[in-house]
Amino acid sequence: MDAKEIERRARAVPAEERPVPKGALAGIGSFLGIYGGEHIAATEFVIGALLVTWGVKASELLVGLLVGNLIAASSYALITAPIAVDTRLTLFAYLRQVMGPWFQRVYNLTWGLISIVWASSMLAISATSLKEIAGLPVQLNWYPTSGACVAITLALTLVTVFVAAFGFKGVVKFSSLCVPWMVTVFLCGAVVAVPLVQQQTGFGSIDGPGGFLRLLNAHIFNGEVPEGGVLLTWVHVAMFAWMCGFVYHLGLNDMSIFRFAKKRAYGWVGLFGMYLGHFFAWVCAGVMGGAAALVLKKGLTELDPGAVTAVILGGTGLCAVIVAGWTTATPNIYRAALSFATFFPKWSLRRLSFFVGSIIAVCACFPAVMRIDWVANIAALIVPPVGAICLVEHWIFPKIGLVRHWNLYRGRAVNPAGLLAWGLSSAFALCGALGHWMHPFFLPLPTFLLAGISYPVFAFLLGARQAVPEETRSAVDAVEARVAALAEEELPPVASRGDAKPGANLCSRLTFGLSLAALAVLVLTAMGVGLGHITLQSFKLTALPCTILYFIFVCLSDFLKRRGMPRN
Repeated sequence: MDAKEIERRARAVPAEERPVPKGALAGIGSFLGIYGGEHIAATEFVIGALLVTWGVKASELLVGLLVGNLIAASSYALITAPIAVDTRLTLFAYLRQVMGPWFQRVYNLTWGLISIVWASSMLAISATSLKEIAGLPVQLNWYPTSGACVAITLALTLVTVFVAAFGFKGVVKFSSLCVPWMVTVFLCGAVVAVPLVQQQTGFGSIDGPGGFLRLLNAHIFNGEVPEGGVLLTWVHVAMFAWMCGFVYHLGLNDMSIFRFAKKRAYGWVGLFGMYLGHFFAWVCAGVMGGAAALVLKKGLTELDPGAVTAVILGGTGLCAVIVAGWTTATPNIYRAALSFATFFPKWSLRRLSFFVGSIIAVCACFPAVMRIDWVANIAALIVPPVGAICLVEHWIFPKIGLVRHWNLYRGRAVNPAGLLAWGLSSAFALCGALGHWMHPFFLPLPTFLLAGISYPVFAFLLGARQAVPEETRSAVDAVEARVAALAEEELPPVASRGDAKPGANLCSRLTFGLSLAALAVLVLTAMGVGLGHITLQSFKLTALPCTILYFIFVCLSDFLKRRGMPRN
């Protein structure tokens, strides 16, 4: 292969499929913000309430969440992070090398559809707040039963799609600014919910953490299965906590984020996000849901997030559901648009966002998409086997005498061994789900292992052990090396900067301090409710102005910070 052909093939690889250049790598602070925002989402309100319906005692629940999130974080730090840093590629790009361009397109379609469902779920949950404000009934069927509810959902979805298409970077920034407020809202919700539970049940005073645990065991996570619920154990909780990140961790989809990390060790930052969202937020949401059910004298399965947060937090809670759904749905709309770009190469990303958004708008009108456990189950059965195949080829093949990237060297459109392994594991998952071989929370793990075990067997039988001619290896490696070089060459230069503006930076710090003060007032007021010194109604009246002030000051601080940065 001559130099001209190497250059042509290298430039044919899209920019997003090239390795991340060294100049674009990020420090640990970036990942603290990313993981904090990623795991505080609208779905936490649904999952927290869902945990109550499983009949798990509080002590079992806490153990299950501690264990499950530790396994999930370890999976990310020990498996996903190393391969992401080693390759500096997205999973989509790595699939081109491992599975071939044809399978890459199949996977893009699959992941695009999953992203559509995730975004639909987020927006359907957010819409429950607007329905609560409008006084519309809770949608309990899998299909919509109210024209007004459909209209509200469509309006919210269209606004979100418009923002995703025209202002994605701004939304990402706004999402990071929302994290401190969202954490505060969950904390305050749990604090003010406890007195409500005490009032409704006649529970005595709470003397420390032990008393709080007794309250949870007696009246929230009490081991009783409400109508429509299912009795589970701490092991089920642990597997569910692990499974919620399975698609992104062992499924390797988080390679797209972590490929920017300077060091593998940053993978342990995932502990922060997982315990913040999948432990703290879930428990707080469960407490809020249980309290709301007692106050309204209804089963928790009859309430949606809007109804729960309106009782506990008033207007601030409704804002939290809307914001959490909006900021988490937007990245999924963006991901879905990127996935479908393979099939519509001539369409702009903005046009694709509107196309995907129209599908999401229709899906979000169906309350069934709020069953996030079903959505997570389906995604965890289809996607992770692909991650198993890539992991085995990357780490195991060199150790057992098989050729890494053997399909790439052969120039085939699809890796037959990988296709067989994925098909076998998917068939196993489908049969297991339909035949009820095991609980859905346990099924993803054997499905993942089956793909990882069967792939090297099929690869051995189909020629992965055969030596690659040196000429072929050199040509392919030359193309990949040139792809990496292009990524370095085309990295935008860092502009020289002049002097900073100390006045703007000082004002930025002051306004940021005021935003934290607003959150402090919010927390102190909630503690006043918990101690019996302030009424719940007074808290609700205080919480909304504090929320407004927080966003005014934090956005102003960010604006001043950027204005005070050195310029050319």
